[in-house]
Parts: sequence; structure tokens; C-alpha cells
Amino acid sequence: MTPAHDALDRITARCGAAMRTTVAVVGGAAALVGIVPPVRPAPVVVAVLVSVGWSAVFAWVAATTGLRGWLMTVDLAVTAVLCLAQGTLVAGPILPGGLSWVAGLATMSIVVANFAWRPPVAVPAGLVVVGAHLTGARWAEAADGGLVPAGIQVVQVVATAALMTVLRRAATAADATLAAARAAQQAAEAERARRADEREQNRRMHDTVLATLVTIGTGGVPASSGMLRERAATELTLIGQVGRTLRADETVALDAHLRAAGAPAGLPVDWHLAACPTRAPVAAAVTGATVEALANVTRHARATRVEARLSTDDGRIRVEITDDGAGFDPGRVPVHRYGVREAIVGRMRSVGGDAEVRSTVGRGTTVLLWWPR
Repeated sequence: MTPAHDALDRITARCGAAMRTTVAVVGGAAALVGIVPPVRPAPVVVAVLVSVGWSAVFAWVAATTGLRGWLMTVDLAVTAVLCLAQGTLVAGPILPGGLSWVAGLATMSIVVANFAWRPPVAVPAGLVVVGAHLTGARWAEAADGGLVPAGIQVVQVVATAALMTVLRRAATAADATLAAARAAQQAAEAERARRADEREQNRRMHDTVLATLVTIGTGGVPASSGMLRERAATELTLIGQVGRTLRADETVALDAHLRAAGAPAGLPVDWHLAACPTRAPVAAAVTGATVEALANVTRHARATRVEARLSTDDGRIRVEITDDGAGFDPGRVPVHRYGVREAIVGRMRSVGGDAEVRSTVGRGTTVLLWWPR
């Protein structure tokens, strides 16, 4: 991709079309006004019609498809023919100094050729026009022999070639900078995606495997328990799925996901679930955060009543988990504790939502989840 070069080509094509057309129209008007003997009207009128008609075609093609090679070749040929016919088209007193309408067309062809082509082609093409104009001036016996306009035109050839070289080098540098920026952005996005996936895997491990290990380590479940074996088998499957991602375009029923996830054993939950279809990654995040909130109730709250409510309002998903347990002071939760910070809040923020934990010691806890933010 070369956006800077493409933009430069578009701008120069439009400028070339506008300049060529303007000079043809203004020069044609000057040619008609400047008809004096021995210049005859008929050749001038024909030349003006050809010049203006071709300029219209040139402008349309240049504006729609750019400065094509064939377009520039025809333009230079038309201009060269008009330059050679100066003796028929321009009154003698106007020929010296490059003041004639034909000299104006020659200048525009030189400039636009440098817009379209690189110097190895544009400079020789411009010199062809210079030679044609000089030859036509000598045939017309111009007072200065055509040398003054020829000198001016040579300077125009060199100056325009130098200017376009500078602009094209600047466009090349800009394209290189943009390419480096795109590569850096893609690398940063890949790294963000990798880290987001890593955080999600960590959350899943915290919600399940680590919780089970803590339960075993504290003696909460006998080693011979059938429930422990079943849970271990489930979590081995989870470990085997690490690295897999959900399809972002899949739509699922969030209420069904919450019912299927259920609650930890021994925790009665009063569910109030509104129907709520949503994208799979959002459903996974909300379900995971809800399960973690319920697991925290089981581990810490000593609650007798838990209520989980799912509602939707103008496309906004809201889940509220409330318990009547012991409560805690959220401000005193250690920074290294992973559960609330990542498994609930971080998980919701990873899909563009958010979460809030409200709790007071002795008065229970409420966990609010919502999406979008």
C-alpha cells in the first residue's frame, strides 16, 4: 500500500486537468481576440476548437482515471503541432518573449508531463515540446528567433522535474512511515489480543481449578468424594480447552447460559432471568463473572439467601447478585487477590462492560454487572 503516493497522484491529476483546461480556454479566447492580418481567422478558429475540445477530453480522463501514458502522449503531440504552426496561428508582434497563447499551452504540457512521469521520461518529453516551439518560432521568423521562450521553457522543464522529485521522495518517506506505523499497530493489537486471551484463561483457571485446589488443601472435600472426582474430570476438560476462543459473531441465550452454569453445591439461589440473546463472548464474560460472584458467596459470605436477577433495558444487559451474608470492606481487599479484580471486573471490561461490588460488613453484598458500559 502506498497511500501517500496515491494521494499525490490524485492531486496532480486533478491539478493537471484544471490547469490544462484553464489555459486552453483562456488561451483560446486570447487567440480569437488577437486575430490580425496576416493571420487568417479560419486556421485560428480550428486550432482553438481542437485545443479546447482536447482539453475537455484530457480533463475528464485525468480526473476519472489519472494521468495515463497514452493521454500524455496525445497531449504532447497536439501541443507540438500547435507550436510548429505558430506562424499561422499567432500574430508576429506577439511571438517574441513567449507571450502567445501557444506558448502558454507549451508551458502547461511541460508541467503536466512532469506530474505524470518521472524525470527520465518527463524531461525528454518536455524538451520535445521546447524544440517544437523553437522550430515553430523560427519558421514564423519571430524577432527573438524563439530563443527567449525556449530558455524559459528549459528552466520550467528542470524546475518542475526537481519539484516533483522532491514531492515523490517525500511521499515515499511518508509511505514508509505509515507502513511502519501500521506494522507497529498490528503488533500492538496482536499483543493486546494475546494478553486478553491469557487473562481470560487465567480467570477460567481461577474460577475452577484453583478454587478446587484450595478446597482440597483446606480439607473441605474428602479425597474419596465422588463429587471431587467428577469436578476434577470437568476441570481437566477445561484445561484441555485452554487457547480456544469463542466465535465473536455467534448469538446465544444469556439466560440459558446462566441457568446451565447454576451455582456451587449447597448454595440456594433465587433466579430471576429475563430472556436475553447476546453475542457469545459477552454471554461467556457475564456468565463467568456471575459464577465467580456466586462462588465468592459460598466461600466467604455465610449467606442464607442469594438472589440473581438478569434484566435488559434499551439493549443494556444488567445482572445483579445480592446476598444477606457477612459482607466485607471492598477497600481492604489485598491488591494481589485475583477474584473480584480480574474474574469479575476484569472479565466484564474485556468485552466492553463493567462491574461493581457493593458491600458492608454485616449487611451483605451486591455485585452489579452490566454491558455495554
